[in-house]
Amino acid sequence: MFDLRRGTLRDRLAEAVSLEHPHLYRPNFAGRPAGVLLLFGLTGESPGRSADIDDLRILVTRRTERMTTHKSQYALPGGTKDPEDLSIEATALRETQEEMGVAPEHVETLGILPELWTPSGFRITPVVGLLRRPVEEIEIVPNADEIDHWFWCGIREMRDPAIYTREKREIRHEERNYSVDVDVFQIDEHRIWGATLTTTATVTNRD
Repeated sequence: MFDLRRGTLRDRLAEAVSLEHPHLYRPNFAGRPAGVLLLFGLTGESPGRSADIDDLRILVTRRTERMTTHKSQYALPGGTKDPEDLSIEATALRETQEEMGVAPEHVETLGILPELWTPSGFRITPVVGLLRRPVEEIEIVPNADEIDHWFWCGIREMRDPAIYTREKREIRHEERNYSVDVDVFQIDEHRIWGATLTTTATVTNRD
């Protein structure tokens, strides 16, 4: 039953990733290349109905105060592309293993989404992946130096209009000020904003 549900959702996610996803309000500045893994998972429990995008969960982390950038912010697992990484997908998988202990062989990558620029000077490429096994069977071992909290965030929760707002933020780059829109999700005590879940909403709202 799990394999059947996973196969159905895999096809729907792959189709959504292949669509055009413009981020017209994102500044197009240069930055250090980085890859993050938008990792979807599915529980092994049968919901008693056909597979639905709302059944998926995504892995969300919170960075520690000790990090040089984006400290104490919620994020997707990932980091800067190393010279030895053969692709941005390799970067996202390597960083996810280093940060969260999820081995690359447990993840099927389904494609990439458009780059996002961050005021901290990164050009982030979100890589979309789907766990090959139920989330209950995946042992998460966070790197205590980098991650102080993590959870599987349900897509059903994310699609609740009550948790979502869009805010204006002023950023400064190369001695100029810019006004940008940021997506904000308030999920229980977790305030998640910016690039972290923008791409998640983009993909999951295309079903």
